[in-house]
Amino acid sequence: MLFLNRKLKSGEIKKQALRNPKILEVNLIKDEIRISFDWNKNLSVLAVVLFIAGLFLIEIYLGLDWWEKQENLRLQTLSEKIAAVNQEMTKLKSAADEALTYKEKTSEATKLLADHVYWSNFFSWLEKNTLSSVKYGGFEGDLTGKYNLSAKAKSYADISWQVKAFLNSSSTKAATVTSANTGTGGNAGEVSKNPEVDFTLKLEIDPAIFKK
Repeated sequence: MLFLNRKLKSGEIKKQALRNPKILEVNLIKDEIRISFDWNKNLSVLAVVLFIAGLFLIEIYLGLDWWEKQENLRLQTLSEKIAAVNQEMTKLKSAADEALTYKEKTSEATKLLADHVYWSNFFSWLEKNTLSSVKYGGFEGDLTGKYNLSAKAKSYADISWQVKAFLNSSSTKAATVTSANTGTGGNAGEVSKNPEVDFTLKLEIDPAIFKK
């Protein structure tokens, strides 16, 4: 019943609307609004926005300029440090070259000194083990301990005694006469009444004794 009553009321409303169409009229354009652009206000806002953007750009520019100056300063400081290091390396290289030169000279001097000591010891040994009747006229040899001696003796017996004198030394490894002949007098073609005997002696000695 309630549904039917509502339906009937709805029908009556529609009928009344059809009789009086003004009910359906709606004043949709009542108090019509006019839209206008406020130039003054918007220009002020635009000016503020542009001013803020300008400040922002200036700040960015100043910041980049400051950063560039800092980088240039840092690069300059780094370049100065590199230059100082290069200069120091040049000095060290020069000092190292001088040190190497000094070392080479020292090594050469040490070698010369060692050679001098060696030959001094050798000649002292040779003098100590040579008979008074024997005189040396020539010498060949090196630091290996092998020598060829050209000498003169008053007789063949003195040559034999000289060889024995060398062999009696514990430092002698070998002593051999390779040649011997009687010499001549003062004038060419004349035989001396007391001729000396020229001989060549091959001598081998342990070189270690001269390095002590």
